[in-house]
Amino acid sequence: MLEKDIKKILFSQEDIVTKTRELGQQLTKDYAGKNPLLVGVLKGAVPFMAELIKHIDTHI
Repeated sequence: MLEKDIKKILFSQEDIVTKTRELGQQLTKDYAGKNPLLVGVLKGAVPFMAELIKHIDTHI
């Protein structure tokens, strides 16, 4: 039903997972031994933040 509302897909699910994995690895390296606080402020940020958090291997 929602497919009718989507005119164009900008990024595929695979693209998003790939980029969040890369970003998660970089954040893991940059914040090793620290306790970062992640805040999603944009409308619709929760799905992106959830995917990103999966790929961060440090305390958050």
